[in-house]
Amino acid sequence: MKKIAITGNLGTGKTTILKILQDLGFSTFSCDEAVKELYEDLDVKEGIVKIFGKEILETEGEINKKRILEKILKDQELKKRLENILHPLVKEKFLEFIKENEKEKVIFAEVPLLFEVGWESLFDEIWVVSCSEKTQKERIAKKGLEENIGSEILKFQLPLKEKEKRAHKIVFSEKDIKELKEEIKEMLKEYLKD
Repeated sequence: MKKIAITGNLGTGKTTILKILQDLGFSTFSCDEAVKELYEDLDVKEGIVKIFGKEILETEGEINKKRILEKILKDQELKKRLENILHPLVKEKFLEFIKENEKEKVIFAEVPLLFEVGWESLFDEIWVVSCSEKTQKERIAKKGLEENIGSEILKFQLPLKEKEKRAHKIVFSEKDIKELKEEIKEMLKEYLKD
């Protein structure tokens, strides 16, 4: 089985590429989705509340991710403590995903912080999703993030050019979906024969 990581920075189009891969019938894993699931887990929630206090909870008891984001952008130590809870659990979920899909010829995982957390060795190939800075800023704004928050998040991510240097393949996500899908089909034609 070939394991391919999809990485890039905030707003570069990783999720779009993952969706195209799903549409083509490939098995995919998303670290962001795994984190969302973990936020629902009672033990995880309890651990997060111990770090950040009850003020990060909504009235219904849900975790307010925006409040957490604001706190970790200001405090490196809080960020580290949160990552110490989440990263091992996300990795565990990914390893389970590999086991569940062991008959597949190729699987894909969207791992935004692949290089930052040192998970390169888990993969056979790394694709970096890239786009122009202008497009990236527009996409970050569409996500509802204020520009200053987007800039702060990007400070924690390895520069895109550095990620591109470490990639086996670079996917430029500026094209429309149809073109991107055709490009990806071409890149993966050996797996799409059946």
